[in-house]
Order: sequence, then structure tokens, then C-alpha cells
Amino acid sequence: MLDTKYSCLLRGIVGVIFGFLALIIPEPVIMTFSGLFLVLIGLGIALFLFLAITSRSDESMLWFGLSAVLLVIAIVSTFLFDVAGILLIVIIAAVAAYNGFFDITIAMSHPKTKYILIPGIIITGVALLCIFYIYFPNFQNHLYISIVGTLAFTFGLFSIGMGYYKPGELDEEDVSLQKATRTFRWPDAKKK
Repeated sequence: MLDTKYSCLLRGIVGVIFGFLALIIPEPVIMTFSGLFLVLIGLGIALFLFLAITSRSDESMLWFGLSAVLLVIAIVSTFLFDVAGILLIVIIAAVAAYNGFFDITIAMSHPKTKYILIPGIIITGVALLCIFYIYFPNFQNHLYISIVGTLAFTFGLFSIGMGYYKPGELDEEDVSLQKATRTFRWPDAKKK
């Protein structure tokens, strides 16, 4: 299993590459993910049929039903090929956003980082969306993939930054802040 540093670096590099490709060549990315979606549905149907055949009789109807649902989704996806790719891209974007927020929680163990990282991600993401929307006409033609690509690019950059951050090491100033214990007393409490 990867440690946190390499995990953040790997997710960041994948996010930057995916975001860059989604912004530069959106049609091939949608077509690739549409095909990948159909392959994953086919594998899911095969797995559910295998489980239906090998399971007990009371459970087999559940697995047959799930394989039938996936078959209906596959048939609908072949007619709406672009929608299937966009659906898979949105699912992957949701997972990437979750991973990006996981990186933020790593940063929150460092007191000062959370005040820089969270607004930095939000401001950078909104600024890139505005810049791409205004200055790149291809951005508006494929709005969903462009938004997902921009956010994946932003989370990727910050995840790479988190890969170089070492949460176990604290600055001297942070250590002194954490070790300080203060008791607050009312001015009258000293007299008693």
C-alpha cells in the first residue's frame, strides 16, 4: 500500500493529466470513457451472472435481477453513447473530489495549512473556470467535460503540493503553539 506522500503525488499526476486531456481534446476523452463504461458494464453483467449461477437459489434471483438491470443500462448506453461517457466521467470526478478533500483533511493536521489550502483550492478552481470560460471558446462547447477537467486539474495541482507536504513535521512556532497551555481566570479569581 502506498504511503500518503506517494498516494497524493499519484492522484495529483493522474488528475492533472486527466484535466489537461479533458480541456484540450474533449471529444476523444468522452468517446474513451463511453467505451470504458460499456466494458465495465459488460464485466459487471458477467460477474453478476457468475454469482447467480454459483449462489444458493434464494440469492440467485437477486444476482439475475442485477445483471438484467445492467443489461438494460448497457442497451440504453449504446443509444446514448455520449451520455454514458459523461456519466462515467462525473462518477470519476466525484471520486477525485473526494480524494481532493481527503488531502485537505491531511493538511488540517497542520494548523496553518488549512487557512491557506482550502481558500486556495476554491479561488484557483473558480478563477480557472472563469478564465477558461471567457478566453477559450472550446470550453463552452463541451461544458460538462470542461468543468470536470478544470476541477480535476485544480485538485491535481493541490494534491501534488500535498505530496511534498510532510504532515508529521511541524515548524518550531507550531510546536510552541501546541505545547502552550493557558488558563483563563477572572480578575477576581486571583484574590480568592
